[in-house]
Amino acid sequence: MTYLSAILLGLVQGIAEFLPISSSGHLAIAQNLLNLETAVPEVYDVLLHLGTLIAVFAAYWEDIRDMVLEFFGGVRD
Repeated sequence: MTYLSAILLGLVQGIAEFLPISSSGHLAIAQNLLNLETAVPEVYDVLLHLGTLIAVFAAYWEDIRDMVLEFFGGVRD
């Protein structure tokens, strides 16, 4: 996999992750449309999803923190 194809698939993942389509499906479609290598290592797919998870945590950190604190506050009561 070249750096360019990795960047393109990363952009597709970032743009299409929150659309109501298959998370892995849009990567497969992008590979076919862009004539990229079809043998993408599974670890690359996992890293793309991990990057999405980190982005969601970064964007919603305050809300996540508040929910966790509220949960443990409710358990204590």
